[in-house]
Amino acid sequence: MSSGSLRRCLPFSAVKGMEHVKKALQCAAVDNEILGVLIKGPTGTAKSVTARAFVNMLPGKDMISIPQNVTDEQLFGGLDIEDAVIYGKTTVKGGTLQRADLNVLYMDNINLFDQRTVGAVLEHVESGKVRVEREGVSFEYDLRTTVIATMDPAEQSLPDSIADRFDICVQSYPIKCEKERGDLIYANLMFDADPETFDEEHSADDERTLMRIENAKRILNDVIITSSDLEKISRVCMDLNVKGHRADISAARVSKTLAALDGRFTVEDGDIREAAILCLLHRRRDAPKEAHTSEPEEGLPEEEAAKPEFTEKRTAQEFIENMTNIPEQTDGGSVCAAITVSDITSSVTESLDDMDRVESVRLHQIAGAGRRKNIIVKKRMGRYRRFRTPDCAVTDPAFDATVRAAAPYQKTRENRGLSISIEKQDIREKVRMKRDSCSFLFAVDVSGSLVKSGMMYDIKNGVKAMLIDGYVQRDKVALMTFRTGDVKISVPFTRSAEGICEVLDSTEAGGGTPLGSALLLIRDYLTNYIRKNPEERCFVIMMTDGETTDTVTGAEPSWELKKMAPFMKIKNTEWVIIDSKHCVERVNHAKRLADLLEGRYTRLEDLRSV
Repeated sequence: MSSGSLRRCLPFSAVKGMEHVKKALQCAAVDNEILGVLIKGPTGTAKSVTARAFVNMLPGKDMISIPQNVTDEQLFGGLDIEDAVIYGKTTVKGGTLQRADLNVLYMDNINLFDQRTVGAVLEHVESGKVRVEREGVSFEYDLRTTVIATMDPAEQSLPDSIADRFDICVQSYPIKCEKERGDLIYANLMFDADPETFDEEHSADDERTLMRIENAKRILNDVIITSSDLEKISRVCMDLNVKGHRADISAARVSKTLAALDGRFTVEDGDIREAAILCLLHRRRDAPKEAHTSEPEEGLPEEEAAKPEFTEKRTAQEFIENMTNIPEQTDGGSVCAAITVSDITSSVTESLDDMDRVESVRLHQIAGAGRRKNIIVKKRMGRYRRFRTPDCAVTDPAFDATVRAAAPYQKTRENRGLSISIEKQDIREKVRMKRDSCSFLFAVDVSGSLVKSGMMYDIKNGVKAMLIDGYVQRDKVALMTFRTGDVKISVPFTRSAEGICEVLDSTEAGGGTPLGSALLLIRDYLTNYIRKNPEERCFVIMMTDGETTDTVTGAEPSWELKKMAPFMKIKNTEWVIIDSKHCVERVNHAKRLADLLEGRYTRLEDLRSV
């Protein structure tokens, strides 16, 4: 889709509150070797608006969009059916990517695309060529383009291997200043009322931006980046625990581009800092986890108790603060150079940490659900991804692929009055795929011990923090609450997270902790649910301190739980225990419960930063 067929968009200079995004897009326009810009941010923060406004400003460029349900033939190209049917010729026809040559390729919600498709597109963009071999035809065409992609991190994460292919990644934010939000509303109202006049008012600003880009293009090759600059870039990348070398190369390239945009012929420390912010948000890795230092639990082998728990991750800032004896460099001003690198690293880390806080707690990360997978479905549901030659009766024919298979033979077949003659060997069937889905059951301990400890407020906020994650909107969530005399499924499985928050706010708390009764109800409820939904992956997220006061059998609590644990192995179900205890005692009941259920263990404090 070209930019001309889209709804008329705001002028680039009229887009508010997107300075990092604007700078990233300008860098990509200056340097043709910057092949990808990834824009992350919550829905409604003008990610697409900014991208479209930018491309609309560039002379001679169109925005070529890839739709979510694109097939390989539509994307890469294939046999020209019209020529094959009418003339009996085997000719080729390029797809969406061929139209993207010398234009800008746009992928909205890239994290929701089929990963195989995204990987193939980015690989072709990097190589600058697309080679197609299918249906007896083989052809190649150039692909000189830059990819602009957007995503809402709350919906689904993007695999690191794909994110790393983007030279630049920037974060968009909701505007929090009342005046700036008011200016944004006013600008949109004025634009809707009189687009022509509004465009005229901002044309001078857009022209200045274009002149800046053109001037930067002219001087880019003359910008000098010294060996000392490159060492600083590499050191920052290492300090932030960046894997691989794409980050270093991207940061060096962007540093030069930023200098060129400012009309300078030398790279400064400020360029390196800004380039690191633009290039490392999606590439830095977690620093090594702290060792578990609490005392061994009673009754557990010492080596088992010493295993690190699934607890809060250390930030890159903490990693840097704990570094000592930074090596001096040997290029002259060694001590000064080392201090400069440390200052740059600290500044970059602070900026990146602020960006990371925009993203909410990931429910699937807490649960260990991993990334979504595409699974092939046999029923006529899911998206049509590709076709295959059937080995039995066809119930879901792929008409487009069938026609392409039959097209080259039309000159030699009797058409029998038909527009196209199709024989049995031509028939193809659709291969449909859908993302696997998950169901999350929140089991919340609302007993009196948590009320007395003051942790009930934190528990409710912890549940809400995980539910804020839009990821669950594509899955199902349920709520169970338990206290003495009141063990129940408060909200059956639903896709509405808001309902769970409302029920949790009005739930009465107090009494003892009937942990055994809660486990039995969970087993019965999930067993029936999975029987009706055999393809679902289920996760029980239990928030409790693990201290049982009311037992089912009247026996000693730890003995009862130990005997009950084998019956909690529910098909397709995993357990996550979130410890609501304010401090870790010598006997960690919640950790012991997680071990009995063979589940993951984390602490409520891990959710407090949201």
